[in-house]
Amino acid sequence: MALNVNIDNVTLEIISTRLKNVVSPLDIIKWLANFKPEEIDLAIDIISNMTVYTTYEIEEMLNGSFLSLFDKIEKDHRLVVHPIGEFGKSGSMITYLFQKTEFYKNNKNSIILLPTLNNFEFDEELSYSLILLDDFVGSGDTIKDYYKANIHKLRSNFHEVFFVGVAGMIKGVEKINFYFDKVEIPRANIFKKCFSSTGSTFGYRKYYNHRDLAYKYGVKLTKRTKDIRRKSAFREALGYENSQALVSFAYGSPNNTLPIIWANKKNWVPLIPRFSIDKISSARNFRKNILYELSILKEFGSDNLRDNFFSLKIKKGSRTFSSVNRIDFSLYAIIKLSRAGYTPISICQKLGILYKDYEEYLNKGKEKGIFEEENKLSMLGLLLFNDAKKCIEARKKSFEFEFKNLYATREIKYTPKRFNGRS
Repeated sequence: MALNVNIDNVTLEIISTRLKNVVSPLDIIKWLANFKPEEIDLAIDIISNMTVYTTYEIEEMLNGSFLSLFDKIEKDHRLVVHPIGEFGKSGSMITYLFQKTEFYKNNKNSIILLPTLNNFEFDEELSYSLILLDDFVGSGDTIKDYYKANIHKLRSNFHEVFFVGVAGMIKGVEKINFYFDKVEIPRANIFKKCFSSTGSTFGYRKYYNHRDLAYKYGVKLTKRTKDIRRKSAFREALGYENSQALVSFAYGSPNNTLPIIWANKKNWVPLIPRFSIDKISSARNFRKNILYELSILKEFGSDNLRDNFFSLKIKKGSRTFSSVNRIDFSLYAIIKLSRAGYTPISICQKLGILYKDYEEYLNKGKEKGIFEEENKLSMLGLLLFNDAKKCIEARKKSFEFEFKNLYATREIKYTPKRFNGRS
């Protein structure tokens, strides 16, 4: 894809900050390149009005919500926390972030984390509260249906049933209020449709062009579905059930958000993808590129680079060879991504690793002197980065020159020694 995007550095910096640096400036440019030149300004307006939540913000919100619900937990009371997002997607991430909160750490003995409520055995000597956990409430249908199918039959076993979320849409939150003793979502995180006629994100009567742009490409990125009258239409071109959300999380976008933000189709580059398969594909390609660069550094890099990124020793007979181990590979990748402005959670997505693995690699980097205590690159880390960058750029230029000469058309001067049978 040709990155023919006319955007100044100041605007790019503002957008990147607005998106909490969850995506890099290059990722923003790649996404903008999906649109025609005359559509760029509208696309910039759309992502400038997005709300993105970082993992740190989510931790704080979860901590605040649980403190609001439970200022004190009795000794004979247990909190059953049950994430309802899909395993490997939002459910796994929201559970992990909850476990990092001060509330969880201080009340760990009173909290039961359950990926499923099937076969859970209740102790008659204890009382229980159930807390369903998810990051986003869109239409509310998924949560409502889940409650009816899995929670309603167990309701009498719990003293109270709560729902804790990070953000949601007004209609979805109103729909699920009926099923819980309390729905705990920060008021500021409950949104109207971004193209609502009663309060559009883009201003009164100023949203038509933005909506048309989102719908035009949303139609190409989604499939036709049938409504209750069996009429076929592109009802998800502006998000699941026409949610028209402009909300994303550091680890992905809900399908209620405009598909132009998260869809990963042929000839379309997502800004913050939704499906884990998209992230896996991206991670696979990135890892291949890292391996390619490390192969260059092994052959042509400085002794300093070889000492720090090729610590695996392999013996073959009387000879010893150096190679890359898991930690070397990850450290080099983390250095590159951190210098490119990626946040920790974005780095995890690029590498396809868990956050706890990321923390392990940082600790190994600190032992080598590559990272400082606050997880910033040390002088050694910056030196290694610059050495690697110069080495790779030099070799790429050399390869391009050799490739160019290999296929260059050469002018051949030839004077025959005999012509028409005569010397």
